[in-house]
Formats: sequence, structure tokens, C-alpha cells
Amino acid sequence: MRGSLFLALAVAVASLVANGCSMPAEPSRGAGGTVSAVPDEPAAIAVGAVLPPLAFEGVDAAGAPASLRLWDYHLDEKAPPSLLVVRVSGGRWCGTCLWHAHHTSELARLGDGARVVDLVVGDRDASPALPSEALEWRRELDVPDGVAIGVDPSFTFGALSDGHDLVLPLFVLVDARSMRIVDALANPDPATLEARVAELLGRAPPSADDLLVDGLFHRNEWELLQTITVPGAPPPDPTNAVADDANARELGRALFFDAGLSPSGKVSCATCHDPSKNLSDGLPRGLGVAEGDRLTPSISLSAHARWQFWDGRADSLWAQALGPIESPSELGSSRLGVLRRVVETHAEAYLKAFPGHALPLTGALPAEGKPGDAAFDGLSSGDRESVTRVLVDVGKAIAAYERSFRVAPNALDAYLAGDRAALDADEKLGLSIFVRSGCMQCHWGPRLTDDAFHDTRTPTGRRDGLADRGRLDGMNAWLTSEFRATGRWSDSPGGAPLAADPAPSSALLGRFKTPALRGVGGASHFGHGGTFDVLASITEGYGRGGIPSSDGSSAGARDPWLPTFGETAQWGLVPFLRSLTATPIVP
Repeated sequence: MRGSLFLALAVAVASLVANGCSMPAEPSRGAGGTVSAVPDEPAAIAVGAVLPPLAFEGVDAAGAPASLRLWDYHLDEKAPPSLLVVRVSGGRWCGTCLWHAHHTSELARLGDGARVVDLVVGDRDASPALPSEALEWRRELDVPDGVAIGVDPSFTFGALSDGHDLVLPLFVLVDARSMRIVDALANPDPATLEARVAELLGRAPPSADDLLVDGLFHRNEWELLQTITVPGAPPPDPTNAVADDANARELGRALFFDAGLSPSGKVSCATCHDPSKNLSDGLPRGLGVAEGDRLTPSISLSAHARWQFWDGRADSLWAQALGPIESPSELGSSRLGVLRRVVETHAEAYLKAFPGHALPLTGALPAEGKPGDAAFDGLSSGDRESVTRVLVDVGKAIAAYERSFRVAPNALDAYLAGDRAALDADEKLGLSIFVRSGCMQCHWGPRLTDDAFHDTRTPTGRRDGLADRGRLDGMNAWLTSEFRATGRWSDSPGGAPLAADPAPSSALLGRFKTPALRGVGGASHFGHGGTFDVLASITEGYGRGGIPSSDGSSAGARDPWLPTFGETAQWGLVPFLRSLTATPIVP
């Protein structure tokens, strides 16, 4: 793709980086009101080919719901040079896409001869975009009037890769007179985009200087890097009334380290989230009362996450804290067992944190039991209610404690703050590869994650060797959970962030939440299955595009916008990733 920034960079760094669509039945009407007939030659998605008569659901240039027909932008062949600029964005999960979306007003510098249409591939969680996502994209990013927005869950313009990798957003430049695709630029810097558009419109190139920060980074790259700041206090959690209460935090601290919550007397939250091990366990797979099937992630910054667990089966920190308690492979406990432990050991602290919640009398209650057990299910509805209330309060207190976790700044933070010597030459090289090879599509912001779900074709960690279904099973578990942010145990069910339940879809198969890279420099195993034991192994796996589709140890299809990169880049990334420490500060 001539003009593509990614390909140009691939040449410059060759030693380093070795349908949601429908076809209109009738020709559309052009800008002049005349019928725009599609040429007789076959249409295709390729540079040099005539654009097919594609249509996408979304909103028009004024923000009203509409079906966007790209051939409506067709002009008479005698018209002055004009371009249709189709900007294909991943969605609100995509860091590089968000930078360009937030700078949409700059596209006015392209001149009157360029008209812009946005196409959005996915939603905030990287699930296939529904038509409503066009309006969300417009509202959240304040896209100005004059830009129509459609959704393209099938990633129609991914066909332009032609064997090459694309870094989103993709700017597809179409000659509006012939409707031929004349170029495609992947995540271009502003100067490159302006210069190419000017060339195609027969204008003088812009004179604006494109000064590289530290001799390495274009303005869009550096400004996106500036979103990487040391996380402070987590966002408010209206679903937890004691989220930032000091008494709840103290109770949560005691519960976090209490192995007595487990019938074995040997497993606590801190067993798998050890402050001396970056709030993880240093093992390939979690080990509570039994071995699990997934890597234990660090929880040093989990209070900032939109979804919890690798598969997103919980939507709040307190709901996440409840999962391990009744998991047979983690604490192996039950809500009746937790009640008894609270009454025996934490009663005073509990009543101080939750003064309006009386502790049930345990004398007549079974020692253990949870939903599905006869001992619990046989209780009266009032007893089941009061026992579950204590369990929920335990989760909210633990969450209050976890919300107090912080991390120390690292070398990257110092570098981005202006200390150019904070990173050495190898680390800067790794950072430049990280920026240019597409990593910042998903790894951006303070924690270096989009909090979305992607299929990278990473091997399973399941002990039976079967593929892990990931987000698909996580979505089903979340939909049936009694502890959702929209449920009765939430302290603000009406204020939950999700207005409607997303529907499970086969497109979610094999997807996992993007891990935060802040702290990856101190980790010992990588991937949701913990199958990579050194950083070079995970960068090699990603660089090769994951395991083959024929390998049954991973489920689903790899996200089509994820780039691959050569061996030199795979190894070149490692020094930078090692610099991404996140030493936990645990009160």
C-alpha cells in the first residue's frame, strides 16, 4: 500500500521489524443529484480498484440514524479533484484510533476537496460493533458535525492488508470522481496524511514542520505516550457504598490475609496475591486448595479495571473478591463458612464497617454451604438472604482494601516526564518498536491496557489441554451472576455503567482481557494460561501471530488487526518491557 505509514516504517526499520455491509440494489445518487452508475469492471477492496457499492448502518453527518452509502460521495468525472477519506477505526478500545478521533477537527486542514467518513469496527470491549456504536463514538469522542459514522463489524477494509499488517486507524483514500481506492495509510502521523492528501489533490504540500520528540516520536505517537501516567486513586465505585470507607478498608485488610476463610486454613487472598510477588503468586497457574487453569494476574491496579478476571465474568472489584471464596480450586469455602469465620474472628470490625447490618446467629445454621448445596438451599429465604448479605459485605470490604493499593513510578514514567536519560538506548529502541508496530492499539493509558477482549491465539493453560473459551464463557457467567453491578446486591444498581446486557456471540470465543503491561517487567509468567515463562517467549508468540488456527489448544480466530513482526522486533521489545515495573505499595 503506497503511502502507508506502517509500511514506510517497516522499510525504515527493516533491520528492527525484520460484513456488516450490504450492497444497494440500485445505483446511488451523487452529490449533484445525478445517478452515480457503478462501472462495469469488477469492484474490489484493493488499491487501484473501484470501490464496491458498500453501505453501512450508523449516523449521517448531522448525527441522525442513517444507512451510509459510500457511492453517495461520487462526483462527476469533470469535477475538481476530490477525495473521500474513509477512516476505519477499531473502536473505543483502540488507543491509536482514539488519538485520531480526538483530533478529527484537524482534518479540516485537508481542505474542501476531502470529505471524511468514519467506520467503526468494534465497541468499547472490542466486540463487533452494533449500529448504536456509531452514536456512542460520536458522543464520547465529540466527533464534529460533517463526519458521517458507520459501523463495520466485518472489517471490510481489512482486505487492504494484501498480506501486510495494518495498524489502525486505516485511512482509505478514494478518488471521488472515479471511486477508485488510490491509497491506504495505516495510523499515519498528521504530516504524512496531510502531505499525501495534498499530493492527490494536486496541491502544494503543507509546510508544517514534523519535529520528532527525542528524535524518535511523531506528535501523535508522543501524545499517545503521554496518556501513560502513574495511576493514582481508582475511579469511584457507586456499586460499593463502603468503597473508600476507612473502617471497611481495615476489615478488608484483615480478611485479605485471613487463611481461616478457607476450610483448609491454608489459603487466603494473599496466597495468590502476595505483596512480595507483585500481588501475584509467581506461578504459571494459580494454586489455592487445588491448581487452576489460568495465570494469576497481579491485582495491584485491579480497582481501575472495567471488567474483572481474564474472561470478564465480574463487573466490579467486590464481585471479583467473592469469586475465589466459593471456587473449589481457590479458597474452597462457602458463604455459610464465611459467616461463621466473620462471627468468630471479625465481628467487631464487621459491625464497625457495616453498622446497619446485624450478624445472623450461627447456632442453628450449618457450618458450610452455598447455593447448590442442600445445607444452604434448605434454609429459609430470610436466612439465605442474611447469610448472602454477609458474604457480599466481605467482598466489599476486601475491595475497599484493594482500592488502597498503589504502584511506584518506573523508568518510563521518568522518561515521559522529561528525563531523556531514564531509558537507555536499548529501552528507547524497544519503545519505538512498541509504538510503531501496533502495540498501542491495545496497550495504552496509565495501566497500558484497553480493558477490552481480544483473541491473540495464545495457548491454553487448562490442565486437560482443551482450548479455553474465554470471554464467551465469561459473558454467560456474568449474565447469570447474582452479584452484577445491575443486581440487587449493588449499592447503585440504577447507576451501573451498562444500560443493556450485551448478547453472547460466537465472536467472543477465545477472547481474553488485555493484560496491563504496567508491572510486566516484574512478572515471571505470561499469557492467560501462563504458558510463557520469559518475556522473549511472549513477544515471539505475538510476533508470529499466535499459534496456528489448526492448533486446538486455542479457540476462535485471531483478531484481524493484530500485527505480526519479525525476530529482531520480537527481541527488541524485551528491554523496554523489562523497564515496565510496578512495585506495589500496599498499606
